[in-house]
Amino acid sequence: MVTEKLKQLQSIFSGMDRALIAYSGGIDSTLVAKVAHDILGDRVLAVTAESPSLMPEDLEDAQIQAAEIGLRHEIVQTHEMDNPSYAANPVNRCYFAK
Repeated sequence: MVTEKLKQLQSIFSGMDRALIAYSGGIDSTLVAKVAHDILGDRVLAVTAESPSLMPEDLEDAQIQAAEIGLRHEIVQTHEMDNPSYAANPVNRCYFAK
């Protein structure tokens, strides 16, 4: 089952010219970024959002993992705390972070 899912993901990237990966450095985004890089090489860009809601050590871990994989990796500043709807920390705060 896992092998089938991996092949399906590889197939998706094989049909692309390039890819942009929202990269947190967590297990899910690291797997997706690694598979994309295996298929597309330097035509993959991993992007991590840096904000007050991201622990500095998590950003550092993402940078280290991206370097180990060989990913092109960029960090962008986000300002979700400027949005009062997000800062209020409601149950649907992820909606406002987008």
